[in-house]
Amino acid sequence: MEPGSPGQVLYRIVDNAVHLLRCDGGSIYLKKNDYELEFEVAINQTIDVAFEKRAIPIDGESVAAFCFRKKKALRIEDVYAADGAYKFDATFDKATGYRTRSVLVQPLISTKGHSLGVLQLVNRKNEVGEGWPMGDPAGLARMPLFSDEDQRLLKSMASLASAAIENALLYSNIEKLFEGFVKAAVQVIEQRDISTRGHSERVAVLTVDLAKAVDRGEDKEIGEIRFSAQQLDELRYAALLHDFGKVTVREETLLKAEKLPVQDKFRIEKRIEGVLYRHEIEMLNALLQTLLSEKRAPTSMDIARMQKAVEVYRARMHYLLNAVVELNRPTVLDEDKSKKIEELRAFRFVDETGASRELLETHEMDFLRIPRGSLSKSERLEIEAHVTQTYKFLRAIPWGDRFSHMAEIAWAHHEKLDGSGYPRRLHAERIPLQSRIMTICDIYDALVAADRPYKKAVPVEKALAIIESETKSGKLDSRFFKVFTEARVYDSEAFHALNREKKAA
Repeated sequence: MEPGSPGQVLYRIVDNAVHLLRCDGGSIYLKKNDYELEFEVAINQTIDVAFEKRAIPIDGESVAAFCFRKKKALRIEDVYAADGAYKFDATFDKATGYRTRSVLVQPLISTKGHSLGVLQLVNRKNEVGEGWPMGDPAGLARMPLFSDEDQRLLKSMASLASAAIENALLYSNIEKLFEGFVKAAVQVIEQRDISTRGHSERVAVLTVDLAKAVDRGEDKEIGEIRFSAQQLDELRYAALLHDFGKVTVREETLLKAEKLPVQDKFRIEKRIEGVLYRHEIEMLNALLQTLLSEKRAPTSMDIARMQKAVEVYRARMHYLLNAVVELNRPTVLDEDKSKKIEELRAFRFVDETGASRELLETHEMDFLRIPRGSLSKSERLEIEAHVTQTYKFLRAIPWGDRFSHMAEIAWAHHEKLDGSGYPRRLHAERIPLQSRIMTICDIYDALVAADRPYKKAVPVEKALAIIESETKSGKLDSRFFKVFTEARVYDSEAFHALNREKKAA
């Protein structure tokens, strides 16, 4: 039970009540739903039993249910001699040989008058720490009963307990609301790019697992790095929302799988078809003019020569179209591809107006000259801007002190230790440790993710080798990558489960 958690709050309420009113045990039931109370906390100073949550019906005959329904405090001298309005559940006594006698029960009422649950104390004693007589009638007779003063004191304590429980429930609801908001935000991101569905969740799982592994690590390089539960929560949410800024990126840029925009690729294909068609018409017209001037019919040799010329020209145009298709793929622009770029640039044709034109327009050539990937410089800057947009989005939300660093962590997840990252070109000393951890996990998932339109999935070994080369060149934190590999964070079952979900979808 974490300090400050709802369960710890409830335990302290019961423990203080048991101590202050000098009794042998106590418990709390809370409303689970419209039909049940749930047994949340139990303390017994005489019988050491493992506590097990269980539910009881609100409309049942138990003491707790009666108190809850009626919003009425009960003070019972001996539960075994109680009247018929409610019945004592003797299951615990029978199972352990314990003897429950006096009981004090107080409903827990919210500030709005709603029943939250029941606080119950059992077996008033003379002194704190005094043993409870087991099977000793004379000893039981010497034990005091709960008094009017005890009942007033418990009522006061119940008011404080109700406020604490109400706050805990409110906090729990806020947590659920917050979690729902984050999940909805992630869905918004993924709706824009189905091919990367699950990326944010997978990065969050890897990032938190790596942070936990670092926290456990005893290596002298990371031995002093520790993350609290709150910091891990903050890191998880930062990882889940690290790409939210992509909602501001144009869809044609975000989903661009090839170098040429779709409309430019279509225009080039139609232009090449038009050039080929006009050339064949021109050749046919030239043959007809020759036949008219020579006043003769075409021979088989005339037809054969024209067909041969058409085939040669068609082959040339098909070669150029295939060159465009090849160059349009998001691969590295090597020497062989550069030669094809020059061939395309040098080719000219005569359009329908009789003007000589280059086959490809300047901006089309610029797209095909992209040295790596599918994005032009301006498109890459547009994509890179999503990180700053994420920061602005997260900064606009009042997270409070608990998650005050979330925006900064997400903002730096594309930065590199040598200053070569983006968007701010930060160097190591300005990059949060949490961001460095997330960067490794983000890169790994992007490399091994199931095939995307613009790249194939990379095998695990190659992905790790790529990241290792980045650490050796001083771009990524080698300490965290070492933990990533040695702890086999990349091989976690939670990560694999998310990958299976994506493949099954």
